[in-house]
Amino acid sequence: MLALALALLLTTVAYFLVTTLVDLYPFNNVRDAKRSEQVVEILVNAPVMTLPAALLVAAAATSLPALGYIAGALELLIALGGLMLWWMPYLIGVTAPWATAGNGVSWSQLHARTYAHTLTVLPPIGDRPRPNLEHMILHTLILAAAVCTFAAAASL
Repeated sequence: MLALALALLLTTVAYFLVTTLVDLYPFNNVRDAKRSEQVVEILVNAPVMTLPAALLVAAAATSLPALGYIAGALELLIALGGLMLWWMPYLIGVTAPWATAGNGVSWSQLHARTYAHTLTVLPPIGDRPRPNLEHMILHTLILAAAVCTFAAAASL
């Protein structure tokens, strides 16, 4: 279970980096993201997303399952942040206050410019921004990594 959890954690980070930096249109829309937005997204999120893997490795190396549980909890917090950012606006029409911190635009404006023309499988709800397939996959990876991280911690 440890190997699976680590593989999922690291795959999630790699997936995030690729989809943030590499133009895979229409899967993502990196070409319409500002370079400054990409840099901030990487600098803020990549270290946080990598920390659960480091904690899980430390848990295994030291036989301290508590570190693994902390890794799982952190991965769940990452999932919660993603779900709040993407699913609250879609399902209930409420935008997380930090959704576009420092960008000077609303989530709807940012979404319209960078995500609205990407692959989306969910039906529209009024004019609310919809999670695209790219982020649905990311959220699935994060949640799967969290579950496997807890299972790995329990097996230490």
